[in-house]
Amino acid sequence: MSRLCLAAFLAFLCATPPAASKFTGQHHPPPPPPTKHCTVQHNHNGTDDSAHILKAFKDCATDSVITFLPANYSAYTPITLAGLNNVIIHLNGNLLLPNNITKVQQEINVTTNQPSTYATPWFYFHGSNVQLIGSADFEWGRFYGFGNHWWDLGNRTLRPQLATFNVTNGLMRNLKVIKPVAWGWNLPGTNLRVENHYVDAAPDNGTRWNTVSFPFNTRFTVPNFMQVSTSPGKTSPWTGTGFLLPIGVQHTHLFQILRPQWRRLHLCDQWSAKRLRDQRLLRILFSWPEYRVFGKRRLFPDCARSSVQKLDYGRSSLRREGNFKSWTGGAGFADNVTWEDITLVNVSTAIFLTQNYFDQSLGPPPNITSNSSTHISNFKYNNFKGGLNANWTDGTCITPVCWNFVQGGDATQSIIFDLYPGTAINISVGKIDVHPFEKPANETTVICDPATLAPGEQSTLGFNCTRGPYVPTPIV
Repeated sequence: MSRLCLAAFLAFLCATPPAASKFTGQHHPPPPPPTKHCTVQHNHNGTDDSAHILKAFKDCATDSVITFLPANYSAYTPITLAGLNNVIIHLNGNLLLPNNITKVQQEINVTTNQPSTYATPWFYFHGSNVQLIGSADFEWGRFYGFGNHWWDLGNRTLRPQLATFNVTNGLMRNLKVIKPVAWGWNLPGTNLRVENHYVDAAPDNGTRWNTVSFPFNTRFTVPNFMQVSTSPGKTSPWTGTGFLLPIGVQHTHLFQILRPQWRRLHLCDQWSAKRLRDQRLLRILFSWPEYRVFGKRRLFPDCARSSVQKLDYGRSSLRREGNFKSWTGGAGFADNVTWEDITLVNVSTAIFLTQNYFDQSLGPPPNITSNSSTHISNFKYNNFKGGLNANWTDGTCITPVCWNFVQGGDATQSIIFDLYPGTAINISVGKIDVHPFEKPANETTVICDPATLAPGEQSTLGFNCTRGPYVPTPIV
């Protein structure tokens, strides 16, 4: 599945950091100190170490410390590590998936690991009061997926998700994911904290426009966002398409909204206005060598009341557009969302807002009979500056009609508003200084249908809603 299944990754701004014994600041009595220690043994000939891993976790499943040595562990079989209680795991070594596509596909096809929405994880952790701590040494504490072989072939069959951390009261720290095959960590647990997470999913021989050698959906995955937090850490290099948790942001919250299949998991109610109200989002960042993805947002197509409120994106350099997508026929709302102080580098479109998204890989737009759309209100885009790319699209386009195709798009658009009539209220755009590739800013255009604006919206929009040149207008 291409970036058309891209979801939003959101990180929330600034709360007081929790005490060390409380992973996210919730009040839970600290667990008793561990009383047992296990060291995970490994083979020295590169053969499968999965049996050694399983044995250590079986022997030390409760009130224990489990330590991986500074060595490469061959995790050639999918592993479930369940029944853990009050366990600290020190990943001082590296975990290596098979460097063979066929082997991985065969194992994923037969594993009994609990599947996630998109895929089945190679590692499945389950329990309570579990800490998974990678080495402070950057060369250790790594998960090697060898996903570049998959990307080079454009192979998306039986791709594994890296891992699920289904834990109550959990901590993940200093973990590094290198060339993941596909999705990264799934965090369906509660009261989780993530610190200093690093992902390298940079294609070594691909470009942003090449569908082959493109790392599709190699990103951090967080379903139960309300119980997940991230915390500051030392600066790490932005490398690859994966998600590097925000550096220097204290006690932030993080979530991702996934595909419509989530309705089968009855998660629609988790995204109600009540649960999402009064949250603040700081930043999300994917990165390729040439660009970064920021502010991708898409609501469920089949949840009747998918809603978000009070989200702020700010103070970031983007190498992809500030983007809001909601499914055609939606019935939720998105309120009080701000993109501000954004520097653009080689983006396709600076601002792309659609209420009419559909999965182009499935054919023409669905026949929607509800005559409704996700209502959006109080959206603010302010202080965008930078340049557009020569192409209006990139390697995420793997369908005849690209996921971000808009009639008339020609890589000069600083703004594309694809609105559902009368359902976008109080949208404002200001201080836009964006220029097309190798052209001056006065050649920037917009795509906006004035017939879709609610009454009075043009006076507060900040630019002339038309299909033509970008012309700023006073906001009254």
